Amino acid sequence: MISSILIPTDFSPASWQAAQLGMELSKIYGDATISFLHIYPASSKYSLKNGPKATNSQLEEVEQRMNQLSQDMSGVADDRIQNVVLSGNVEELMMQFIKEHNFDLVIVGINSNGHDNEIGSHTVRVIKESGIPVMIVPNRAAHGTIAS
Repeated sequence: MISSILIPTDFSPASWQAAQLGMELSKIYGDATISFLHIYPASSKYSLKNGPKATNSQLEEVEQRMNQLSQDMSGVADDRIQNVVLSGNVEELMMQFIKEHNFDLVIVGINSNGHDNEIGSHTVRVIKESGIPVMIVPNRAAHGTIAS
């Protein structure tokens, strides 16, 4: 039984696919809650040094996008959906968030360039260390209705 789903999002087409699938699963499992998680990175993977901290206005903008995402998914404000915005090291904060909550499933979207479906380092770490099932959804996924 799935009662709690985590969907990390970076607002990419792949995370949109993951969000859609998560919403379908939450309907199948009735009272399943969904947590959308966005982590504003403290550094760039292309730089060895930490970047500037996110400003309040940047975080507010991300929170607005998260609220819009959850409303687009559910059609209304839904108390089963939690939007979480954090700022810092993406991998560390994601693993900490997973360990602090009792998720039954993590749904992660991966960006596919049409040639491969390589998963990124954040997703690999979640698979290896989270101890819970992880569903991978490519951005070009075509799925129909999920049967229970």
